[in-house]
Amino acid sequence: MTSELAVLDLPDGMGDPKQLSQSIYALLRRHIEKRVFPDGLVLGEASIAKSLDVSRTPARIALEQLAAEWLVLRFRGRGLIVSYTGRPVAPVRKDLFEAGLELSEADRDAFGFSGAAERIYPIVEATVSSCVAFGSFGLDRAALAEFHNISPTLAHVILTRLEHAGLIRQDKQARWFADKLTPEHVSEHYQIRQLLEPEALRSAYPLLNHARLVAARDRLKALIDRGIASPSELNDFERDIHVDVVQAAPNGQLVRIIRESQRSLIATGHTLERYGPTPDMHLAFEEHLAVLDALVAGDVDGAAEALRHHLKRASTTTVPRIANLPPLDRDRYPPYLVPVGD
Repeated sequence: MTSELAVLDLPDGMGDPKQLSQSIYALLRRHIEKRVFPDGLVLGEASIAKSLDVSRTPARIALEQLAAEWLVLRFRGRGLIVSYTGRPVAPVRKDLFEAGLELSEADRDAFGFSGAAERIYPIVEATVSSCVAFGSFGLDRAALAEFHNISPTLAHVILTRLEHAGLIRQDKQARWFADKLTPEHVSEHYQIRQLLEPEALRSAYPLLNHARLVAARDRLKALIDRGIASPSELNDFERDIHVDVVQAAPNGQLVRIIRESQRSLIATGHTLERYGPTPDMHLAFEEHLAVLDALVAGDVDGAAEALRHHLKRASTTTVPRIANLPPLDRDRYPPYLVPVGD
């Protein structure tokens, strides 16, 4: 099963073997000098080409340069071997990422992964966030690459970014896991949001566009009158306040903390809505309208208090529902997510 995304090519200029070989050389040398790789790791053209999604020619050139500087040694087997003592050592053959290979932002730019990751990462992040309320999942890098029709390396870049965002973790065997979002976690996230989002709204208010606030309010009024909301309208409904207003606050650290607590809750809310009707959605609409009405009228204190009330009420209804969720139907999550026991 694949998405509609086409296979991603390297940007213009990245096909130059000399340019690529220097990037590969610098990357491997850094890992060797910092002793990231295990002693005895075998570096071969094929493994490097596969890991970095490049051809064998620049991989061979980079290996020859490393060998010329005695950073790797030749041995009886295929490829070259990492030896920190300069003496023969038992060969270790394993995937480079499992061996500790990490790509910095500069590396991702050099190998053409950054732009592609920016396009695909939000999709994967939303998918993972929307599933963890239903249980714990393992993430299969190869299946992720196949599903989105991307290279295994780009899949690894995306998984690493998810780990840095705190959404997934990696165990000692280099396996990736997304842990279940428990009712306790949900309650804690809502407590953070109740404390911080109203204050973010206050600091953001002078920076907000009044015409956009009016448009958001009128759009919500029309949705309430109609009584039916599409998935895209539900997404806009959440964004109008929790993103476009709250995240307009000038304090970047404050916004980062809020965003982290919002991420799983908003995505899980969307999943709950798809899984079954949310009985109090009409209350959420009315509560958002109270916030927008106050903002349009210039009543910042009223808007902040309305937002605090909305988040408190949402917590009292969401936490019990999370505690009683059934397993997620198999057709509601992609094949790269593998359910595991809690």
